[in-house]
Amino acid sequence: MGVIRIIALTVLGISVLVFITLFGRLPAFRKTPIAFLHRVVWVHIPNGVAFLDSHLFGGHIVRVWNRSGSYMWNENHPVILIFFVGLLAIGEAVFLPPAWPRMSGAHKPWVPVVVTLPYLLLYKCVTTKSFITSENHDQEMKRYPKHCNICKGCVARHDHHCVWLMNCVGANNYVYFMSLLLSLTILLVYGTFIGYQLLCQTLETRVTVEGKAAMKGWTMYFHIWALVITADYKIGTVTLLMLMTAPLAAAFLIYHSYLVWAGTTTNESAKWSDLKDDVEDGFVFKAKRTQIENAPPYTDFGDEPWPVQSDQILVTDEDPPMEGFILEGDSNRVHYNRTGEVPIDSRWRLVQSMNELDNIYDIGFWDNFKDAMGMPDSNLRNFRYWDFQTPLNGA
Repeated sequence: MGVIRIIALTVLGISVLVFITLFGRLPAFRKTPIAFLHRVVWVHIPNGVAFLDSHLFGGHIVRVWNRSGSYMWNENHPVILIFFVGLLAIGEAVFLPPAWPRMSGAHKPWVPVVVTLPYLLLYKCVTTKSFITSENHDQEMKRYPKHCNICKGCVARHDHHCVWLMNCVGANNYVYFMSLLLSLTILLVYGTFIGYQLLCQTLETRVTVEGKAAMKGWTMYFHIWALVITADYKIGTVTLLMLMTAPLAAAFLIYHSYLVWAGTTTNESAKWSDLKDDVEDGFVFKAKRTQIENAPPYTDFGDEPWPVQSDQILVTDEDPPMEGFILEGDSNRVHYNRTGEVPIDSRWRLVQSMNELDNIYDIGFWDNFKDAMGMPDSNLRNFRYWDFQTPLNGA
């Protein structure tokens, strides 16, 4: 039982740590324990280690750690991809041989499909590129591509660089990426269900009637299940692993479904998060473009139906714009050519909620979904990537 408890706590701890590390900065977790733990992981612990290292080892450990971290996160290497595939393959190699003879006939047609599909989708995610080339340059430049320093290329509709895939998720493989998340979630949930059924068989054959009756109490309940998992350790261990990692896969799927619903991307959501911080600090002001004499003109998108035009102009500053302000052309700030006390320009209003801001790339969930999945629709825009300065000055 002690070994099972250690394995369960280790897997659970790793899953929680990964969730906090990856999702703790999301706006939904602001001012929650998850956000605090995210800051502990990314700020306080590294600062504490650096302090101790500088006094005890002259900074040697931090230098080695930084070089290793730079390679892991800033170089296009297969280490994490190999770990990912190896974890899948080893888990299935341990689970399937003892489980297959005991499965019911209803499961056997589906198990090969559920097991194989993630590998096929993973292959498509890794091998499908969304790079801008000389052949597609004219078309893809309309989609506001982003240069990836890891892939060393410009990516159309760049969502993020995924270290698990050793590739950027962009226009051509986002549908495979979402399908991979869905297939992994199904694999882990379905595998947990099958594992639970098989462990119930072990429970029926290995535990006495008196032992089953004693399971009404929580202590004995967990004690008996620990004995069952120990007796059927191959199925039990992998089932525990699937049970504790399924929420992580589901969280990724839910998060990216939210991004599609919101009409944004992973990269853009980080920028929205920064803007949300400024809104909550009272540093964002908006006015109508038609009321501002020196406002930048609408962007000419030609015949493209997207993105939509907005009458909003946003600036970020500690104080609202004063009369006689001048909009800076390369930022979302203002400056003045005169000094002294001047009254506040009444055309500007403090933004108090993100709901007051226009997202010019959100056209509704269904159309967002068709655009993200690459489904043809002549009524959709041919580009949607949000440049941070554009919505602040021209949205």
